[in-house]
Amino acid sequence: MEVSVQTQSIDVYFKHIFGYIISNPIVLLFCLASFGISALLIPVIIKVCSKYKLYDTTGGRKIHSGNIPRLGGIGFVLAYSIVSLVYAFSVNEAFATIIPFVAAGFIIFVFGLLDDIFNLRAILKLAVQIVASLVIVFSGFYFRSIGAILLPDAVGITITILWIIGIINAFNLIDGMDGLCGGISCMIVFTLSVIYSLSATHAATMCLILACALIGFLLYNKPKAKIFMGDGGSQFLGFMIATLPLYRTTENFEYNKFFIMIVLVSIPLMDCIAAIWRRTREHRSIMSADRAHLHHKLLYLGLTVKQALSLVLLLQFCLCIISCIAMYLRGYNAVVLMLTALLFMTIIFSMIHFFYRKRLAEKGDKDF
Repeated sequence: MEVSVQTQSIDVYFKHIFGYIISNPIVLLFCLASFGISALLIPVIIKVCSKYKLYDTTGGRKIHSGNIPRLGGIGFVLAYSIVSLVYAFSVNEAFATIIPFVAAGFIIFVFGLLDDIFNLRAILKLAVQIVASLVIVFSGFYFRSIGAILLPDAVGITITILWIIGIINAFNLIDGMDGLCGGISCMIVFTLSVIYSLSATHAATMCLILACALIGFLLYNKPKAKIFMGDGGSQFLGFMIATLPLYRTTENFEYNKFFIMIVLVSIPLMDCIAAIWRRTREHRSIMSADRAHLHHKLLYLGLTVKQALSLVLLLQFCLCIISCIAMYLRGYNAVVLMLTALLFMTIIFSMIHFFYRKRLAEKGDKDF
């Protein structure tokens, strides 16, 4: 009976989001425009990168070979920004809630793009991330509660800033394999659009616009990728995924928001935490690169890029479904479900790490 109810709740969500799109032709138009601009820009960017030899580096933690353009983020960021701004100016009540996200996101992207080209210092990147976070929190978007615990404004703002910075860097680190960061991000923002379509229509539209822009990019980023998104693209996605949930919506989502977001981003977040622990344990800078991220381990265990990508995206899909189910549960039940999901992901990560270390020992390798 419980499984039947949960299945019905998922069915209701997806019927609602597609009903929302179909019943709002202007939203469908904006989504198509976002997809079209992104898909049309990427081939142009590939040609420009080839002309000026703006390729991603090889070796180190990189798993690709050959000259692959690395500025694909320009395509989906411009598509999202242009379409979102047009939407903001065409729908009066949407302007105040959309502009801070587009402006702060663009700040993150511009400096990420400069980092792709000039390799900026880590302290400068952190400063930019803090500034962009402040734009959001001082526009009134920050965590006000965690479950039933109401947070003082100073605490909520501090947690929000740390959250944004952490998620930006987590998505930057997970961007190491064809289609991985873009695929995970597309699933997350689409899930947010499903949740938001129940009440916060402007937020739902923003998520759909971003998802469609990413689909346009993924046409060229799926294995074998013709272009990468670069640090500008991955940092922008981390920023948007960290901040878009800060819109206020239904009481049930507000109660479960923090836990739902932890579940949705658990793959890049756990990978980031593991990287920090690994580098600290080995007395290396946490900013140093290595080849022991989740996707590296899966490849070392013998999976192909397509197989590794399919496995990670399947896990992400399960997390998205769990998050939608949690929206229909109340309080304690939702928290238990999400903690169970996090425990499951911890076990999955631990098993992959165990078999990875076992194979390293068998082959006499160090972290490859």
